[in-house]
Amino acid sequence: MNLYQTLKHYFGYDTLRTGQQELMEGILKGKDVLGIMPTGAGKSLCYQVPALMLSGITIVISPLISLMSDQVKALNQAGVHAAYINSSLTENQIRAALLYAAQGKYKIIYVAPERLNTMRFLDFACQADISMVTVDEAHCISQWGQDFRPSYLEIADFLARLPGRPVVSAFTATATERVKQDIMGSLGLQNPVTVVTGFDRPNLFFRVVKRKGGKETDNSILNYVKRHEDESGIIYCATKKNVDNVCELLLQHGISAGKYHAGLSLEERKESQDDFTYDRIRVMVATNAFGMGIDKSNVRYVLHYNMPQSLEYYYQEAGRAGRDGEEAECVLFFSKQDIMINKRLLDYKALEGGYTAGDPAVRANEQRKLNQMIHYCETDECLRQYILNYFGDHSPCICEKCSNCVVTEDEVEENYIETGRAKKKTAELADLTEEGQELFEKLRKCRSELAAKQGVPPFIICSDKTLKDMCARCPADKTQMADVYGMGAQKTASYGESFAEIIRMFLQTHESGNMTTGKTEGAAVVEIVSKPPAGKKKQPFYIAPEKLDQVTFSDTCMVSELTDRIDALCEEKDRKKLTAAFVNDLLVQKGYLKEEEQDETRIRRVTEKGIAAGICEEERRSKFGGGHYYALIHTRESQEMIVAELKAYFTDFPSGSVPAEP
Repeated sequence: MNLYQTLKHYFGYDTLRTGQQELMEGILKGKDVLGIMPTGAGKSLCYQVPALMLSGITIVISPLISLMSDQVKALNQAGVHAAYINSSLTENQIRAALLYAAQGKYKIIYVAPERLNTMRFLDFACQADISMVTVDEAHCISQWGQDFRPSYLEIADFLARLPGRPVVSAFTATATERVKQDIMGSLGLQNPVTVVTGFDRPNLFFRVVKRKGGKETDNSILNYVKRHEDESGIIYCATKKNVDNVCELLLQHGISAGKYHAGLSLEERKESQDDFTYDRIRVMVATNAFGMGIDKSNVRYVLHYNMPQSLEYYYQEAGRAGRDGEEAECVLFFSKQDIMINKRLLDYKALEGGYTAGDPAVRANEQRKLNQMIHYCETDECLRQYILNYFGDHSPCICEKCSNCVVTEDEVEENYIETGRAKKKTAELADLTEEGQELFEKLRKCRSELAAKQGVPPFIICSDKTLKDMCARCPADKTQMADVYGMGAQKTASYGESFAEIIRMFLQTHESGNMTTGKTEGAAVVEIVSKPPAGKKKQPFYIAPEKLDQVTFSDTCMVSELTDRIDALCEEKDRKKLTAAFVNDLLVQKGYLKEEEQDETRIRRVTEKGIAAGICEEERRSKFGGGHYYALIHTRESQEMIVAELKAYFTDFPSGSVPAEP
């Protein structure tokens, strides 16, 4: 079989996504490859399809037991013989797996990096016909990445010990240019075919919601989850205590939730993860320990109760949502206390030796990442563009899917909402009519029953996207079922008739419904409803100059406190907030502040004009790394000056003509 025949036979896909073919063909030509592709872009297929076409065995190095297990289950369901070798197996099971692999019964072997250089595995690897070694989550090899694992540094030694060098392929979703170079150097990739498809996840909506923390954030989280009662979601918290508290809050209000953090036993964590994976609970509340390797496809939202330590962490965790390509939402609830929490966590990380504690460069890099994360939470720029720029993706971004670009519903409510609110069904996200939703639910129930019989998670049987395509095509038999997205030969043979029977019975009672001619000959189609238009675009901040007379002043304050008071006076909800960055840029333009370079970072310092206007500058010692910074304190006099400058600015630019920047 050629590449596309293999793709269709085993995985049920007719086409490839951007970058996949180039990487696959590079492997098949015997070249090393490096793929940097966003979560959900199909990285696994890039090595799985060639692995089936190469003569020997492919070894996949993966960091997490859960990830290996899910990948092997999915491959076995697709008719691919695969196995994993890790600490969850007994010695006898490992011996048997290596024996079967040596006999050619497995095409793909997943292995933990810690096991590569053990005597037993080396003995197997040196005698086996190994065509390719794939490094999954390759950013783990770099100390500049967010998930640095020393065990990944042993991969190069393993490759050097093999009698012949196989093709080496490496894949990751989150890699800055620095991490990318580290991957290529550490693995010794030889003139690799490098594909960077971009970091954008167009199906994800990004939102930052500012809260005071505590009860206010609890209220918003609870309201959100209740609005999405029938959907799977993940809530990330910075601390184990917050995980416990949020999980208990959800359980008290009748929401099926579980928790995951390092304070739980291995058995408790596995039970909780299995409950989530198998749809026994809808919501997982977790620390970042529940991040990399979570492959559940139908996660419709990811909420962050606290701000993460870096944009790498955030984007990877947010990327757990919408892996099936359907619409999903990523909401970050931000409070000022998150900054102090994360600084304390970084201090603790250094003390515990989580990274090279004695290396000032590494510590400074961690602080730089935290500062960029804080800026993401506070910026009024496009959130999507901010993320893309951070990862070096400077492609134009026309964003209608972030809270800084479009007007979004305010999540603030005085009291907890009641459960009687109309539910937002998963099928609604599939853009189906009422009849289409009914069929979708029947197919979803059938999928759950099949998954229970097989002892696998429902999404491994097939994705929601596959069920949606069944609703669109309405295949009445196995032959027509083979044309459905994601239904390869093995899945069609195993489950095609079960799904087709549901569809035939449905069509018998819905002959006069929203049925039209099918996409394929002889198939009926449930009418698809077009997606609603994107939300109304946000306008630049504006406030009538006369309203600024109502601003209250304090003896001293930070500029962000003053902007919060001004924002409270603005009643137009379709406008962006007034930010500290906007005011500071205006003060630089007017000569009250100046910009300087400090440790590769642009900082603002007060000028003589600013001092005369009442701006005070305090040099403060950072609690992290012993560095220092300058805090700008505004007296009543400088607060009055800022309001006067804003009055003049908004007089010059009346409503509707305000530029984005001063």
